[in-house]
Amino acid sequence: MVRSTILATHTHTQQPGAGLGRLAITKKLVLWLVLVLQVGFIGCIWLLQMSRGQESQQRSAVDQAGGRVNFVASGEAPREKTSLVGGTHCPHQQDNVNRYDRDFYQMKPERLNETHLPDYHVPAYVDAEMGLTPALWCYREGTINESQRLNDVDYLMAPPQCRCESGWHGRDCGQPEIIWRALMTSNRASKRGGSTPLQLVEASSTSLHRLFYMLELGAWDHLSLELLELQIRALIEVVDYFLIYYVSNGSKERSLETMLGSQTSYTLLRCSSETNCSSSMAYSHFRRQLWQQCGVQMQAQDLLLHGDSGTVYAPAALKFLKYYAKDVLPLKFRLKYNVYGFYWQHPKKTLLNGVISSLGHLHSAQLDAHRLHRLASSTLGDLNHYGGWHCELCLPPEQIVLLLQSSSHRKLPVKLPNDTRNAHIDANYMQQLIANGVHIDGTTQLHRLREQSEKYFAPEEALLHSSQYGQLLVNLYDVDVLEDLQDED
Repeated sequence: MVRSTILATHTHTQQPGAGLGRLAITKKLVLWLVLVLQVGFIGCIWLLQMSRGQESQQRSAVDQAGGRVNFVASGEAPREKTSLVGGTHCPHQQDNVNRYDRDFYQMKPERLNETHLPDYHVPAYVDAEMGLTPALWCYREGTINESQRLNDVDYLMAPPQCRCESGWHGRDCGQPEIIWRALMTSNRASKRGGSTPLQLVEASSTSLHRLFYMLELGAWDHLSLELLELQIRALIEVVDYFLIYYVSNGSKERSLETMLGSQTSYTLLRCSSETNCSSSMAYSHFRRQLWQQCGVQMQAQDLLLHGDSGTVYAPAALKFLKYYAKDVLPLKFRLKYNVYGFYWQHPKKTLLNGVISSLGHLHSAQLDAHRLHRLASSTLGDLNHYGGWHCELCLPPEQIVLLLQSSSHRKLPVKLPNDTRNAHIDANYMQQLIANGVHIDGTTQLHRLREQSEKYFAPEEALLHSSQYGQLLVNLYDVDVLEDLQDED
């Protein structure tokens, strides 16, 4: 009886406590549910704002592209008239910098009989195995005899070195004449307390730099396509990326793509006017396109070459900088000064044009390649050994007339045929000037050059394919030259 009373009392006291516990749990569940709903609602609002922001950004980018820039894949025509049009081509191949094994070869030792040890002290550069220590790599283009063995060298007299062709220098024959002379000039300047424009390292397959050639063509209508093709072909084995920009109202990508070929990496930019075709704007475009289309990021140690439509650079000097230069301060090129063709030379003989530099120095020029020209204090080439060729007015007579009539070239000093009111320049008058070697100023007499007696008559690529570059190599308006050609035939 007592036990039942106790149980009943305990049951009655437990029921109110259980009810209160269930109520507390329910309140907690409701609060958590409200909290989850609030978080979900806030998340939905945030996602809607993000999607609207992306749509507005895409719409503004499309509007901007429609008003300013339209990037066109290689070979595609623009859908609408825009101020800037470009094309990018990045074949799946290794950069030209990865050609060390093709440009260098190892001078291998003859393995000696290990039982016949020498009876004299072996220098440190002779290997303990009676082979030879560090492998000697020779620059193939500058070496005379690839079959020479290291055992042919007298190690007691001098360390082994490659046998160099005429005009090549250095232990591995990797310094062309113009580089060798530039280094001598630089050494003399550094001894006087000046700065050296080149920091050099030993050539190896791991210390190579990419070369970007930023080629400013100007107005397409005033181009020599023959000279442009020569420019590209002369450097196609040295340049890693061609960055070409020009001014034209019509697309010329097809012509450029044919010259560049399918295995060349390049980015093209067509501007509708010269006012929106500055070098800084073009550089920004090229850098963006290389990253977006090719996955290529331009580095501070890469080399940038900037030139115009009238210059053909010496590939040997550029290849040296790719292999041996750790850092290159802005360098100008001393170029051979040709007029009308490689058969006439201006009495000034040379001019300074073009610049090459490590990309890291472009920032001090505010990303403007033309400012980089003004920062250059040293040169590649001298009065007798050129860094390249500059060919002025190397155009057909009819095209020269159109060039002189254009508004952008009216400041050129031009001599009219006579002083009469009806005097004008036509193709016949230009043919006479070209034939007689007279500059368009009417007073400057040009110097005649002949391939047989001129060491640096023309770029090697032009001489190897003389049938394709005849107008640049032969004065077709000189009667004496034509008679000589007929006699040879």
